[in-house]
Amino acid sequence: MAITRDGRPARKGRRISLTRNGVRPAGNSRRVMRPERNARALPRLPRQGIKAALSLLGFCSLLLVLLAGVSLALVYGYRSATVGEYFALKTLEIYGNLRLNSREILKTVDLMEGANTLALSIDAVEDALAGHPWIEEASVKRVLPDRIVINVKEKVPTFRILHEGLPYYADKRGKLIAPVESGGFSPLPMLEVEPGAGRMTALLPELVRALNESGVLRGMGDISLLRLTAARSVELVAEEAGPVFSIDTEDWLSNLRRLGRVLADLSRRGELAGTGRIRVQGVDVWVERRAETGVAAG
Repeated sequence: MAITRDGRPARKGRRISLTRNGVRPAGNSRRVMRPERNARALPRLPRQGIKAALSLLGFCSLLLVLLAGVSLALVYGYRSATVGEYFALKTLEIYGNLRLNSREILKTVDLMEGANTLALSIDAVEDALAGHPWIEEASVKRVLPDRIVINVKEKVPTFRILHEGLPYYADKRGKLIAPVESGGFSPLPMLEVEPGAGRMTALLPELVRALNESGVLRGMGDISLLRLTAARSVELVAEEAGPVFSIDTEDWLSNLRRLGRVLADLSRRGELAGTGRIRVQGVDVWVERRAETGVAAG
C-alpha cells in the first residue's frame, strides 16, 4: 500500500507523482520512454582510398619539385645566355637608308658591337628609330645568335618652309621634317601658306603629282615658290624671275589643263617670255604682260 505524506492511504490503482510543492496526481498519463539515439559513426575510408590519396599527394609534391627545378634551370640558363659571348652582336645590317648614314642610325638606337642580342629589346629599338625626324617607318629583326637586321623607310622632302625664321624641310603634305643643314643647298621649292589657307595643304600631294605627270610647266624651269592663298588658289613661280601662275582650286585639274593650252599658245606666238602673270579661274584665263599694267583676257 502506498502512503501519502499526510498519512492517508492512497487509492488503489492510482499512480501519483511527487513534486517539490506536494503531491500531484499523475492521472492515467503514461510516460513514453524514447530510446536513446546512438551517435552516428564516421564512415571509414577503405585502405585502397587511403593509398590512392597518399599516392596523389606524393605525385603532386614531386611535380612541384620538378617545376621548381625547371624554373631555376631556365633562370640560370637565361642569365648565362645574356652574359655569355655566344649571343654577342657581331653583324648589324641596315637597309633603306639614303640620307642617313649607318653611323647616325647606330647613334639613334645606341647599339654597339658586343651587345647581347638575346637581351636586346626589339620594341625599344624600333621606338628609338621612329623618333628620328627623318625616319617614317622602321622594323628590326633579331637573327640569333649574333645578327640584327634594321629596315628603315625615310621621309622624302618635297618643299622647304620657313618655321620661326629658319628654313625646314617639309614633306608632300607640308609637315615639317627637320631643319635645312647649314650650308646645304636643295632645289626644292619654297612653300608658303597664307593665314586662312591651312586646310588647303590636303591638296598638295595630288597637286604635285598632277603637275609632274601633266608636264604643264615643262620648259619653265624649276618651280621656286608654291603659295597657298586665302582666296583658295595655288600660285606657282617658275624660278625667281619667272612668271607667276595662279590656279583656282575649284575644279583645279581642269584649270591646270587650260593653263597648259594657254602656255602652248603663248609659246607658239613667241609671247611667253614677256608674260608676268597668268591666272586661271573656271573658263576664264587672264594673262598679264610684264611691260603692261593692264590685263588682257585670253
